[in-house]
Amino acid sequence: MARPLVTKSQNEPHGSSVFNPLSTTPATNLASPLPPDLDADILFIGGKDVRHILYTAYAEVGGGPYRDSEEHRRDGRNAGHEQRSLKQRKIDITVSNHDKYVVARNVLVLSLILDLKGLEEETEEDGDITKERLARIFDIYHTRFLPDPDTRALLALHASLLCQVSKTLDDWARGPYGKTIHFFNQKSLDAVRHVWEQYASAAAASPESETSEKVAELQAAVAEGMKLSPDEYQSWTLGSSAAPLTTLLKDNIRNYVQWGWNLDQKAGELKKMVANPTFAVGLLSGSDSETGSAPNPQSPSQGRHCRRLAYPSNGVLGYHLALAKAPLTELSPLRPSKEEDDDDTDDDKGIPPIHHVTMHQFTQWSMAFRELAMASTLAGGKQNETRLTIRFAVNGWFTLCQSLLHPPASAPEKAETRKKQFDIVDTTDLSLSMVWCPSSADVPDPPGLLGLMIAAKRLLKDRASSTLVMDDGEGVSLVTSGDDVDGGDDAENNDSLTNSTTASFILGLTPVEYWSNASLRATVDECLGAAAEFYDEDVVDAGRGSKDQEAAAARVKKLEEMGGLQISNRVLRKHSRRLSPDQKHRAVKRPVVVDAKELAEAAWRLYQDLVMSKAEGQRVVQQGQELVKVSWGQGLWQTLLGFLGVVCGQFETNREEFRRVILEKIGGHATQDALLRTALEGVSATEEAEADGCPVFTASFDVTSGTLKTITGHLDFVTEEDKRLLADRTVPISLRQSSPWTIDIVLGSGGGTLVKPLVFPTPVLKEGSKTRIARTSGYIEVMAPAILNPRSAIPSSVLDGYIFPTVLQPASSADSSSSEPTQLMLPVSLNCPTVNLDSLPILSLSDTSRLTFLSTLAASIYSPRELRVRNAAMEQGLPESSWGSARLTLKESFHTMIIIAAGLQVGQTGLFALSGSGSSSSDGRHILILISAIRLDCSAQSGGGLVIDAAVLPLTRDLLAKNNKSETDGHKGEHTEEEEEEEEDLQSFLILLRTLECVDMVITDAELLLWKSLLPAFAERCRTYSHSPSSCEYNYSQNCSIPLSLQKGEPVLCTCGTGHFPPSYLSLPLWDSVASRHATRVAISIPYCSPAAEKVVFDPVLAKKIAERGLEDAVLKKKKEERCRFCGKGEEELVGELRAKGGETAGTAGIGEEKKKTEVLRKCARCLKVRYCCLECQRRDWKTHKTECVESERHQDR
Repeated sequence: MARPLVTKSQNEPHGSSVFNPLSTTPATNLASPLPPDLDADILFIGGKDVRHILYTAYAEVGGGPYRDSEEHRRDGRNAGHEQRSLKQRKIDITVSNHDKYVVARNVLVLSLILDLKGLEEETEEDGDITKERLARIFDIYHTRFLPDPDTRALLALHASLLCQVSKTLDDWARGPYGKTIHFFNQKSLDAVRHVWEQYASAAAASPESETSEKVAELQAAVAEGMKLSPDEYQSWTLGSSAAPLTTLLKDNIRNYVQWGWNLDQKAGELKKMVANPTFAVGLLSGSDSETGSAPNPQSPSQGRHCRRLAYPSNGVLGYHLALAKAPLTELSPLRPSKEEDDDDTDDDKGIPPIHHVTMHQFTQWSMAFRELAMASTLAGGKQNETRLTIRFAVNGWFTLCQSLLHPPASAPEKAETRKKQFDIVDTTDLSLSMVWCPSSADVPDPPGLLGLMIAAKRLLKDRASSTLVMDDGEGVSLVTSGDDVDGGDDAENNDSLTNSTTASFILGLTPVEYWSNASLRATVDECLGAAAEFYDEDVVDAGRGSKDQEAAAARVKKLEEMGGLQISNRVLRKHSRRLSPDQKHRAVKRPVVVDAKELAEAAWRLYQDLVMSKAEGQRVVQQGQELVKVSWGQGLWQTLLGFLGVVCGQFETNREEFRRVILEKIGGHATQDALLRTALEGVSATEEAEADGCPVFTASFDVTSGTLKTITGHLDFVTEEDKRLLADRTVPISLRQSSPWTIDIVLGSGGGTLVKPLVFPTPVLKEGSKTRIARTSGYIEVMAPAILNPRSAIPSSVLDGYIFPTVLQPASSADSSSSEPTQLMLPVSLNCPTVNLDSLPILSLSDTSRLTFLSTLAASIYSPRELRVRNAAMEQGLPESSWGSARLTLKESFHTMIIIAAGLQVGQTGLFALSGSGSSSSDGRHILILISAIRLDCSAQSGGGLVIDAAVLPLTRDLLAKNNKSETDGHKGEHTEEEEEEEEDLQSFLILLRTLECVDMVITDAELLLWKSLLPAFAERCRTYSHSPSSCEYNYSQNCSIPLSLQKGEPVLCTCGTGHFPPSYLSLPLWDSVASRHATRVAISIPYCSPAAEKVVFDPVLAKKIAERGLEDAVLKKKKEERCRFCGKGEEELVGELRAKGGETAGTAGIGEEKKKTEVLRKCARCLKVRYCCLECQRRDWKTHKTECVESERHQDR
């Protein structure tokens, strides 16, 4: 099995605890899973770092989200409807952490930021004062020592102020920060006020005064706390903050962090600097961090020895450090100022000091937080509620969730402890070790991941956009043959929590990334760093005769052979059934029918695997049946009751039989029986108004394994016309699979006279399904096998087009004004996080030598399985239409687009056309993509990759008809002179594109369908406008679907987004005046393979070189090595292949030999720049290369 990652908690001495005040996870936008105009209620469990909150605010307002000015406002004349600006939404974040010292630090820093003046409100002199104050706030939060007396004075003064306004919740609410920052209860407020009192006392202490003993005590606390050896930490994780430039910055960051740690260790030991109270106080008072009690004043050393500072606890980690090396344009957001860039660069590498980069981001994010906190929503032209609310709770995750699910009966209606549901439950900062840690859960027997998922399931709102963001903490592990991607069709994935069809079906959570096998998060940098770390460790173990020598040697061989690494980063969404078009306004949900014994066996198997196997207990056999005797504590018992309640709420079953089977499993007694009975009776299954013809589904489980087997859909024909058609035995009946969730029942030949979709509650297969047709009784049943392993052959073909699904979700009444209808269907992208394009950094493409990392990112789009298929097809010379996967050819197009747009090959252009195989260019082109910029997204959940900022212009029949209308339509009076001029200008624009360097990417019909299905997700994720309730085509078109149509020449996107572009978006003639009115802005990102579904791998050739030479040498070698333009094979690889076939090369043949020498890479005979390994690769690449191939000057000189 794969080697597990050793967590920090496993390295700690028995009885010790760790103070972990800073996260190493790159700052992420907590609201990114939601549409940009949907109010966000977020539960951030285990939150220990304010950078996520600051960056969320920056993503909301930073860079200035584009709003139409009078100059660029589109009057909607071409679209036929009004243009609506983006609704200003409210963001409500509840942050919990069991450590009061972490919460106290976060509230302290946020309140300091709220006290700042806006930079735009000040004179130049005042602006310098604000920046200086921000630098002091940065030091208070991030540095372990505060030598500057003015910074300590600021901390002491502000901590004293916080103590004065925090005696009661009412006092806090009336204070200067109560409008934005709230506390969950009085207990949480009392706990942090006690910490602030210690801050005030410690910061006021001076080495030269009577309080020097206090200063010495703080210095000793830091010195003692920093004895944790950095060698015990997986240093490759430091590189995640530098993605996607980890390969270039990893050593810089590691050295910077290590240098800072060693320096502070010596400073603490020598007592040369004053310790930062926000660190030292947390280390001194380890024993009371969870209880909230004061430390024993008679034994100060006792607390000092209880806490150790988590490594690395460095202020730079968590910021987007790739911007220290990435080439950015002069006007790019988050680009360090020229003064910082020129001041003290890192030797000759031109890397701005990492501290300057982080300080610049902290400044920008902090001012955005203040701006959002000061803003108010507008309702009816009047200021309403604040747009940003942060609520803090000093609670373990289990206790907090239980308090939210079961608030005290005496809690006031507006109290923070009232029952509340959330749009997002985020556990980004909650590591796997903390899930099982009793102190972080506030119960002695935490139920682990299942308990967390059950709580999240019950706290999430019942809507398609609701999201559980979870990182299970496994980190990186080597993939073994048992985890290979070529498992059998019936193989259930080994991970029974997030990757299991059965588990997700029982819990009612849909792991979207698992089914789609698509993620925006690039993991190639983590793979590279981890490969180098693991390889170095294993080589040392294998060479020094370690007891694990054989295992280490085997892992080295595995890396050399496969070069594959798996990274765990999963996103799960609460299940919300998508409705068929004719039911879009009728949310009909009927529970799935299941046999009680089968359901109980499956549920117990899941609970046993995830909880019971980790709980201390005794297994006994009674009458041939294995029973588990466990001392049921609060955590285990409440989780079991909640779990069984969720299961029974999902399904329609015999609850008495279900209870009896469960009671037998736990070996319970009368008291437990009573509790079970009460819990199950108190749960009501989903019961809503039943519509005529609503399908009924029945699930079947394997009793022995507890695995889901089949789903049977029963559909009654209700209308007399439908009954007559079904009763007619001459009418053929067939099935077709229109999506992984949907099997259509087709009555009639051809396209069908009548189509009845069955939308199943989990992905199923038409292949192997059975149909029962009752023509007389008027119903049809389809029993379909559930997909257990999406990686096997048949399911993967069904899921091939399921990449970034976008569904329609009913908007709440709060999303529309009172004068507009409330049945607006809001598009929701399920696994394509939203971005504020205008706040993302812009890459400078002028110097391609600094863009080599883009090649690695583009190449990592393929998984090992896809690489095998791709390489085999190329070797056989198969056309892309014969590759057997539209997804694979789509990735080929993405790869081509990035390479050409960045200018990494010969030639550069941002104009692309998706073309068919038509004989003429006008007939062949279907969609135009006009790239404005390539941006970097470095956030944790959606980043580490590229975002192509582009305009998309679908060439629909209606649009093209406008160009010919003036020639064919003789009724000139029907059009105004202005409209006729616009039509002529549009035709001129399209003709102009033919004269420019526009790359025609010839694609198959299947790939064209994929592009059309992806465009809505790319448009919605960067939307700066609101959909019109009265005219949005997603709501009022014939099919009310998204995309609007997949047919050739038909519209794909609604017209709500046409014309919404910032000024000077594209430097093209007629763009601003004409073409932009018909185009939509999109944020295109590469669909990387999801680590939840299969191996995520980087270039296997590079992997082998890492094993041979080490990380840095391998990366540098690959940059210098000549490679085939089409297949990417390098000289070394081609030489090896030729030698294996018995051939000789120009580099290997001896001097003076008579044998004919063979070059492994030959230049294009025309341009003499691009190289190919064979004529077949050159022929297949010509459709792209011909747009950039310029005759060499050598030919012209002849």
